[in-house]
Amino acid sequence: MKLIEIARSFVGQKELPGNKFEDTELGKLLHEAGQRDGEAWCAYFGEAMCAKAYPEKSKDIQKYFSASAVQTFRNFVAANFSVTAVPLPGSLVIWQKYEAGKALWQGHLGIVTEVVPGSFKSVEGNSNAAGSRDSDSVVENTRIEKFNPNGLSVMGFINLGYE
Repeated sequence: MKLIEIARSFVGQKELPGNKFEDTELGKLLHEAGQRDGEAWCAYFGEAMCAKAYPEKSKDIQKYFSASAVQTFRNFVAANFSVTAVPLPGSLVIWQKYEAGKALWQGHLGIVTEVVPGSFKSVEGNSNAAGSRDSDSVVENTRIEKFNPNGLSVMGFINLGYE
């Protein structure tokens, strides 16, 4: 899938301290998606990868993305995109952060690359190998789908239907 290939091509790239980027392809793509230095960028990464993979759809799809992963999920739901509880390669995965079982406004976004029994892999911006939602790299993480009352829990998987 084109989206997966493009997202994987950025694995290993890092930000400068403070969510800032040099004049790199990744930095340019994130800024074109609306990211400003200092802002978290996982959702901008998803938008930038979609825009690069589907340039003919980029004007349409950009209206559904937000700086907030949780709001991005709500926007795609409201636009009647296919949202499932099952990961599919090429789908967007959205997590919501929980604290003591209470949903917070924060979240995280990734691109599902592979489904394996009981888990899935996703390429994520603003993350690290430990799975943080607020770090400095593009990584491919292995994730499980169980509810986490003190961390990230999957809200759902958005199937864009472009491939």
